[in-house]
Amino acid sequence: MSEFIGNKPGMWDGEPRPLFLAPMSGVTDLPYRLLAKQCGADVTITEFTNSTALSREAAVSWRKMESHETEIPFIPQIFGGDANDMATAAEMLAPNADLIDLNFGCPAPKVTKICAGAALMGEPDNLVSMVEGIVDAVDIPVTAKMRLGTGAQQHNAIEICQRLEEVGTQRLCVHGRTLKQRYSGEADWNYIKKVVDSVEVPVIK
Repeated sequence: MSEFIGNKPGMWDGEPRPLFLAPMSGVTDLPYRLLAKQCGADVTITEFTNSTALSREAAVSWRKMESHETEIPFIPQIFGGDANDMATAAEMLAPNADLIDLNFGCPAPKVTKICAGAALMGEPDNLVSMVEGIVDAVDIPVTAKMRLGTGAQQHNAIEICQRLEEVGTQRLCVHGRTLKQRYSGEADWNYIKKVVDSVEVPVIK
């Protein structure tokens, strides 16, 4: 479960620190999310799903996008390395979603090898252009999850978050590690605080 750092107004005004269930591949399917709702989660997010598979109407991928009338808001999370497939998948999901969440934080090799997930932190221009295209393609809010950077160079999450805010991203989530770290080592909470202070939109830690 995650919370906002700081009390910034956003899509859930009146509930400045909603309790989030983090999306987890192979874990946060619909039954799990509904159980989390019953246990007090305010916001749940689907497992991240490949946008190319969704755009090609793969049944297995679309099953991950199932929801229930009690799951409000309904937030599908997608990932991918192809900007057109990302925009197409977002457009297909938008009629039944409350917002679209984009994953730029996954460090798994099967994701990064297609220049998706956290690998796009190393290509900030492509990442921002991809998000701008999705924002333009749908009429619901778009949010994004990322890491501090790739670890191969200086952290660039602040720059990317500022640019995503400029193109219309309405909420951000930052994992306090780099792609290189994956899930090892300590999260850099000081840098996350700098990210929060650098933008006006809400940031989830």
